[in-house]
Amino acid sequence: MQSELKKLIKLGESSPCYQLLNMEIEEVRKVYTRLSIKIDKRHIQFLKTVHGGVITSLADSVAAWAIYGSNNLKGTLVTIEMKINFLKPIKSGKLIAEVRKIHRGSKIFVSDINVRDDKSALIAKSLLTYYLVKDESQHKLDICLQ
Repeated sequence: MQSELKKLIKLGESSPCYQLLNMEIEEVRKVYTRLSIKIDKRHIQFLKTVHGGVITSLADSVAAWAIYGSNNLKGTLVTIEMKINFLKPIKSGKLIAEVRKIHRGSKIFVSDINVRDDKSALIAKSLLTYYLVKDESQHKLDICLQ
């Protein structure tokens, strides 16, 4: 699983979305996952703060990686619900998203996410629910890894 996970992380970081957002997969473990974005001018909206969509994308991504890192899934994850509270604006530095708690069901996964700045101030709090769409043949991501 570990070598497959490393291949999957490399594939994830090479995706156009991750490259556009400058998103980095820092750590993926069974009980802890961390992703980050180094803020640059592309992330700033007209009020001179990071756009909420950037923070939301980071929270959604870290939740998915936490699930992939803690399970040998046979299927595809889809986000079915996401709640995010933006607690503090951020203008520069780094966004760091972490997942420490996941509820793991057979098809439903719920992740609790904290997004902080590089000084550990809480920027956003999110709760994400994913649904596992079963694929009876093979995990769809396995195709990408071959």
